[in-house]
Amino acid sequence: MSLPTTIRTSVGRSLVHKVSRLFNGSLSDVLTELLQNSRRAAATYVDIRSYDLAGHPTLVVRDDGSGIDDPVKLVTLGDSGWNAEIADREDPAGMGVFSLAGHRVEIRSYSRSAAQGWRVVVTPDAWETGAPLAVEPFDIGAGTEILIDFPENWETALNGAVAHCAQHYPLPVFLQGDVQPRADFLAGAIHVEHWQGCRVGVFRGLGNRPLDCPRINFHGLTVGCDFPIVSEIDHHEPWSVKVDILDAPLLQLVLPARKEMVQNKALTQLKTAAERAIFRAFAAQGSHRLAYKTWRRADKLGVELPEAEAWLDSWEPQTADGHGIPSGKRVADEPMVLLDSYDPDIDQGAAQVLSRGTPLGRRPVRAMDALVGYRWYDTLPRVTDLAFTIDTDDRPVRYAEEDVLPADIVSGRVDAITLDVIIELPDAPGNSERHSLPLEALVCRNDGYGCLDEAVTLVSRNATITPGALAWLIEASCFSYDEDHDSDSWDTQHREFEKAARHIANEILLGEEQALLERIRDAIADEVIWLIPKGRSITLLAGDDAMTLSFMPQDPAG
Repeated sequence: MSLPTTIRTSVGRSLVHKVSRLFNGSLSDVLTELLQNSRRAAATYVDIRSYDLAGHPTLVVRDDGSGIDDPVKLVTLGDSGWNAEIADREDPAGMGVFSLAGHRVEIRSYSRSAAQGWRVVVTPDAWETGAPLAVEPFDIGAGTEILIDFPENWETALNGAVAHCAQHYPLPVFLQGDVQPRADFLAGAIHVEHWQGCRVGVFRGLGNRPLDCPRINFHGLTVGCDFPIVSEIDHHEPWSVKVDILDAPLLQLVLPARKEMVQNKALTQLKTAAERAIFRAFAAQGSHRLAYKTWRRADKLGVELPEAEAWLDSWEPQTADGHGIPSGKRVADEPMVLLDSYDPDIDQGAAQVLSRGTPLGRRPVRAMDALVGYRWYDTLPRVTDLAFTIDTDDRPVRYAEEDVLPADIVSGRVDAITLDVIIELPDAPGNSERHSLPLEALVCRNDGYGCLDEAVTLVSRNATITPGALAWLIEASCFSYDEDHDSDSWDTQHREFEKAARHIANEILLGEEQALLERIRDAIADEVIWLIPKGRSITLLAGDDAMTLSFMPQDPAG
């Protein structure tokens, strides 16, 4: 054979033999297609009823629209039969009636050009065989009536499917004579605007929902869409949009099932319009907490917004077992200094002085890099170095994030501990402030990540910290739950860590002998006290691998 010099696109005749696979056969799909056809036919309502006709469960869908003018167009795959105006505005594909493929269907309609009614019966096998179908006169003066033999599973799904299809449909839909509830697709929007035949509604919190949740309403047919999401830095409810299509011919649905949008230029433009609408919603509310990069995006889209509100969270220290960065109270309209997050032992050590008032001459606030670029944020002083100086008998030792103490520095008393802070002053380039603040105690993890064997606990010589407060500092700096499946529960791990931390604190502050007594007291409280009968007391004498226990005599009067 010789190769052709030209080719052209076409639809193979074999496609008609596969029409039953173009749709999934669900009741919702069938109703959606039929309702769209009724709307295009200028119907004022759609009536849906179920009957038992001659022993066959039958679904009847009626409308009062213009009717089907040409029966041939009805069963011609890919030929919609709609007039040029509807074809240009809505891009009907001539496939909708084939959602009924595989069912016995009787169609009754009125032809205006023929000025008479007609009926045709499509048997289940006729959808794919292409067998001739008899068109008979029928007494119907307007509209279309479709009778469908439906399977048993449709009967149980009928109420829900009709309610779903009618919810955002522009015409009244009746089921068994009862009108179905309808709702504006954009109900609850905080901002609505029009764009090229669409209504764009802005919603707070919609960005948290899956992308396949209904975002676009095409006259009652709803589909998902990955519209832009805009988030504020302090909120967990991202803003996004839903779109109600009124008359937008260039926005098209993927055929035949129409469950997603065609990714074309018009959709790209709609997404940009949606993003612009979100920013206009922020402008309407007068204030925001958008990241600087997002604020610049709004400006690029032509939406003028003020700078983000000038406040920050007060700095709070992390704990080793915490999740995320802790947030303090809102700070505004007072001198502030930016402070980053460090490892928990660094945070907890610094918090002993930084969480009280304004020891740096300003309120320590949590640094937020997303705000870099705003004028008010860029002029704030910032802590650029935070470390500790440990004064021992022979030398000072520095400890900062990622540092490991020398091997000869062990838990116990030291001469002094100082928190050293360097603050950069943006309004004076090259100029900085230095602060040295005394501390009572410091727990150094030494890269131990929760292992007390690696940690070093230090207390200054003149400290007045209590054993309980020191034990808590050890826990906050070091305890982290081991999630390994072979490990004990959080409660068990935490309880054992608390005991070990109390023992370390007691040993440093109370001495070895008193610490041992406290440890014994803890053991008795955990394992013995609950065994002693109510109202009774015991005496215990133990030592040198011997132990004597006895109940104390009961008070006869008691």
